[in-house]
Order: sequence, then structure tokens, then C-alpha cells
Amino acid sequence: MKAVRVRVGGGVEVVEIDLPEIREGELLVEMKMCGVDGTDLEKAFGRPLTPPMLGHEVVGVVAESRAEGFEKGDKVFVHHHVTCGKCYYCREGSPTMCPLFLQTSIEPCGFAEFFRVPRVNVERGAVLRLPDELDWGEAVFIEPAACVLRALRRAGFRAGKTLSLVGAGPTGSIFIVMAKAFGAPVVAVSELSGFRRDMALENGADAAVDPLNEDFAKKCRELTDGLGVDIAVLATPAAKPLSTALDSLRRGGTLLLFGAPEKGEKTEVDFSKLFIEEKNIVTSYSTTETETNMVLNMLTKKVFTLKQLITHTYSLEKAEEAFQKARDPNTSLKVVLTS
Repeated sequence: MKAVRVRVGGGVEVVEIDLPEIREGELLVEMKMCGVDGTDLEKAFGRPLTPPMLGHEVVGVVAESRAEGFEKGDKVFVHHHVTCGKCYYCREGSPTMCPLFLQTSIEPCGFAEFFRVPRVNVERGAVLRLPDELDWGEAVFIEPAACVLRALRRAGFRAGKTLSLVGAGPTGSIFIVMAKAFGAPVVAVSELSGFRRDMALENGADAAVDPLNEDFAKKCRELTDGLGVDIAVLATPAAKPLSTALDSLRRGGTLLLFGAPEKGEKTEVDFSKLFIEEKNIVTSYSTTETETNMVLNMLTKKVFTLKQLITHTYSLEKAEEAFQKARDPNTSLKVVLTS
């Protein structure tokens, strides 16, 4: 079968590998759609901070089941990581810090014709059966939208809170859609790409600013009666725009670090300003079954829709072309692969 892996020296390649064999309690799933996200690009072209597996925004059909509760033909979403539910981190509300979390995965990856779901993933609730009425173009967003949901909750978001985003890529765009659906009166965006600024406005942003030509902090104050926003999201892996996000915040606001940085990424911060203005910093890494279940429910009930964010669809055989397209912010937003 065909699968995608990181090429030595950078980029990706499609290779032929053996079909995974499943054991008792496991599933073999035929991939139907899998999204390319920023961490996939980081692993393929950068210096990744996260584990090397590609393709974790994956949905498909059960091809073989040796697990109770699932049958051949079931439409499913599969989360690649699961928590133990009983360690110190799970008990204390930091489940993505659970030692089991990064030890669990699917085999060989989401960008494969078929993949094996380990027993622990099945038993810990990582596999969600999808309703027939939910199409693949919506279901493929369950994992990234769940990451956004968890991040918003960690940042203390609620209806009435204002938001700024530095970076309106695929996941930044999910922030826009979900924040507006949840009652954000203002969502302002700072984005270098004109194509993505236009997409941000189409998806509900109240302003989309080119930071090279307009003062983003000033725009945020104009939209919030001179205060600045309640929550500023750094939705890009680069640390350099951190000051742009901080400057858009009101006093006492919260900075949410969301984009996965490369290992060793550094920038300078004026700590005196952080202190005197009581600006809080929150990080959010990945998601859990709590959020994936919530997002599935919301997508099914059409609380919001996300498939409009897909700009390009490629077959698995054209993975290299797909990854190059996903790297181009001037012509693409969300790129997905299909089997």
C-alpha cells in the first residue's frame, strides 16, 4: 500500500509499504481524507518539536475490526494520541502532559491508504463513529477544531470576549469561525498574505490587517473602544510576531501561544510591560477526547461549518505536490489528501 513519509533531507515522498496487521482489540482503517497542517509542514521542512508522525487530522472507514463496538464499514474519526486518565497530569487537569499521550500513535500514519489503530486508542475513546450525514470535508476538521476548542477554554474565552489573531492560516481560520460562532463580538486578524486576509474576512473576521502597512494594535483598539482585545492568539510558529500579539492586548488580557514553534525558537519580550499591564501568557498543546467529542457534536448540529476552508484536494499519490501547495500562503488555505 501507499504511505507518505518525510524524505531524508527534507520534504515528503510516497512509498510502498506492507499493509499493517492488526491484533486483538485493534482496527484497520481505510483513510478517506487527511488534512495537512502546520506541524506536518514543520516535520517535513523544519526542525520539529513534536513527534515525527505525519497526518493526524484523519477520517476513514473501518476495513477490519478486532475491537468490540466497531464493525467493518463504520465511518470513523481517529485521534492518534490518548491519555491514561489516572496519572498525576490527568488528575490535575493537564492531560496532554500525560506520559502515555506522546507514546500513542497510529501506524504508519494518517497519510496512508490504510492505518492500524492500537488497542489503547480504541479503549481510551480515540475512535469516534461518525454519523452518515456528516461528510468527510467537515469530519476532517475534528482534530484541529478540537485543538482550537481546548485552547479557547484554556485562555478563558466566553461569549462577549474579543479576540485578535496573529496568523490566519488553516488553524487560525478555525479560530475565526469558532470564536464568532461562540459569541465573540470582535475578531481581528494580522496576516501577511493578502489571499488569507481575504479568506479571513469571508469567514467572519471583523478586520484583517497587513502588519507591514497598518498598525494592528491601533486597529484592535479602534474595534474595542480603545481598550485592546481580551485574548490575543499567536497562531503562527514564528516567535517574531509575539510583540504584535502582545501589543493588541488590553491591560489584564491573555496571550495564547498556539502555533507550534521550531525547536530553539526565541524572541525578546519586554517583561516590565508584561508585569505592569498584568498580561497573562497561556499555552495550549494538542487536544483530548473531551474536545473531539464536543466538536463532533457541534459539527453534526451545524453550530459552525469548516469545509469552506478547504482550498485544495489532492490524491495520496500527489502528496509531494500537496505539501508544496500547503506551504504557499498566497494561494492556499487548507490542503487535504484523499485516498
